[in-house]
Amino acid sequence: MTRLSLLLTAALFTLNASALELAKYPQVFDAGKGISVIVAPSSDSKQALVQVSGINHPLDEVVLLTTIKDRGNDELSYSTTLNGSASSVLVKRQGWGGERFQLYLPDTDGFELGFDETKSKAAKPAALLALYEQQKKQGIQDKLSRFDRAQRVADFSTQLQQIDQDASKSCGTPLTTAVDWQAIEDDKLQRLGVPSFCGEVVRQMASLCENNAAFKAQAEQLKTVQCSFDAQLKLREGDAGLVFTTHEKAPNQGDFINAYLRNR
Repeated sequence: MTRLSLLLTAALFTLNASALELAKYPQVFDAGKGISVIVAPSSDSKQALVQVSGINHPLDEVVLLTTIKDRGNDELSYSTTLNGSASSVLVKRQGWGGERFQLYLPDTDGFELGFDETKSKAAKPAALLALYEQQKKQGIQDKLSRFDRAQRVADFSTQLQQIDQDASKSCGTPLTTAVDWQAIEDDKLQRLGVPSFCGEVVRQMASLCENNAAFKAQAEQLKTVQCSFDAQLKLREGDAGLVFTTHEKAPNQGDFINAYLRNR
């Protein structure tokens, strides 16, 4: 996309946001621990402004423009773009006890929301829209939406370290997963949960250690897993441990790894 196209797209988005017409009655929810969420749907129920307040998080007080998507089975998601990827920050479900809302922010476990009638009546959609437009001019939402490769690699590295630590405890020996991050394209980093792929080897090792104490001796010899993405699923022994190449569409990767480890 050319720079002119990007500017035209941004201008069109800004125009659409400014023309956003909100429904008369927003909803305010309590997430506990002083955290509140205001949801102001558009009059056509296709979009909504969502603001989370009272949490130590980069999204605190930021007004997000979300798209409401029907997932089927009486479930709606409120989605926006964060760090280059579509992110469902709010989910509405219809259960036997009525509507249930859950908040999902990056790097959190999620929050169950309770409707606050008093605050809902006091909420002013026009003020929320004005704040959204002010923040948009400051570039706050745009900065949050752009893909931050360094941050994504750091987040994934932390997740892998946790997987390694859990496996190390199960096997009674230090296990480390090393990833060739430079070889992974931005597209893969945005679409795929790299730790779920590259961490599968030590997860299978942990499972074998827990179910067969004799495998711990093998795990002690295989302390490092070198992981990368390639055209085919492979696992072999290298000079410093195991060399694992994974592919996003390869099925039954856990079974493949487990069988290799049991029969090596």
